Amino acid sequence: MNAAVIPNLCAIMTQNTESFVSAHSTAVLYTVVAVVVLAAVLIKWRTGSDEEAGHVIVSSPTQQNSTLKRIAIITGISNIKAEDPNFSLTGFEDFASLLFVQYHESLGLKTVKSVQPFFNYELSNNSNFVCSNVVVNSVSLYDIRTEKDTIYIVLEFSANYISKVRPAAEITSHREKCSERWLFSRNRKYTSPQQPEPLGSFSGFCNDWKVASVNLVSAVRIDDKPKPFFETIPHAPSTDPPPSKVKDLETMFRNYHRGEFNGFSHFCKNVAVPCFLSLWRNFDTCGWQKPFKCVLSANFQNMLHYHHDRITRNGLLPKIKDMDVTEADVVDYIADNFFETITVKLSFACLDYIEDSTGKVTMGSATDYKEVTTLMTFAAPHRKVFDRKSEFIVYNLMHI
Repeated sequence: MNAAVIPNLCAIMTQNTESFVSAHSTAVLYTVVAVVVLAAVLIKWRTGSDEEAGHVIVSSPTQQNSTLKRIAIITGISNIKAEDPNFSLTGFEDFASLLFVQYHESLGLKTVKSVQPFFNYELSNNSNFVCSNVVVNSVSLYDIRTEKDTIYIVLEFSANYISKVRPAAEITSHREKCSERWLFSRNRKYTSPQQPEPLGSFSGFCNDWKVASVNLVSAVRIDDKPKPFFETIPHAPSTDPPPSKVKDLETMFRNYHRGEFNGFSHFCKNVAVPCFLSLWRNFDTCGWQKPFKCVLSANFQNMLHYHHDRITRNGLLPKIKDMDVTEADVVDYIADNFFETITVKLSFACLDYIEDSTGKVTMGSATDYKEVTTLMTFAAPHRKVFDRKSEFIVYNLMHI
């Protein structure tokens, strides 16, 4: 709970003043409000002191605060864009994901110095803990706020990696699933550049942003045994802002593409569904590496490669067959000065299983169809900025 909750609580109380006062005295109402205000002040004071010590205090996600939190995130983005119109959340999250991977894969190594410019504290290469095969499952905007001189953004990462610990006599390793929250900060005197680089690169877009702290929320050892693919994809984060009203965005989408697509349904039919289906054709022989009319983001490609490698190195074959898409609808569309993202809800049925070299099914079923609903996010650079036809990137795939 924070100070932003106070106006909402007061509004709820005000709407029900007559019934409240009829059962209680006016003094009781003022007492309740005073207690709530005092609690918020104390929490704010504690949060500030902990942040000064290098820690980030975050509330546990609940049904009660998720709506207020989402509103605060949307408001925070609007506040940044009001003074920095070139700010791109798509570009920022892409940069942060690349940094996340490079940071973890350089821990305990001399190469950690390559990411040092993006941190405002000294990184060490003396750690006995090292990572490899880092796969980012999802990145979401957890919190955003603007203070007197500084903008703060908290991103939450869900990822997995091979964790290695180097004792004196041996190296032990296992795969871990982790959740981390990274606090980024930037002085308000800086603004985003007029010309960032394309997605998938460390662009000058984020040179002024610094990582103020890396906070591990959870880390658990996971079973590395092979599983059918659609049992392994991550779930959409509950903290994501709610989708906008799609009908209100269709005109912007058409104008953005200047007649290339006559609407969201046209995009789904001619890009989203063919691209999605192409990922699973010949999946056992890495057919996903050349999707239809799209390319894959580094994170998504790593996720597919990790799944495929985990199965094939055990002498098995991952199989995805008879894919039938029953629903494809755009549920969100965001466009800024540099990038656009299109999120498509896909419902489908398929056979998703694993077999050995003799053709025997070892996991899943080759006869019972699995019904799945996912969100697939496509991203593309703004053609006005990058002076070429938009090339859609399959950015991520998540369960809902």
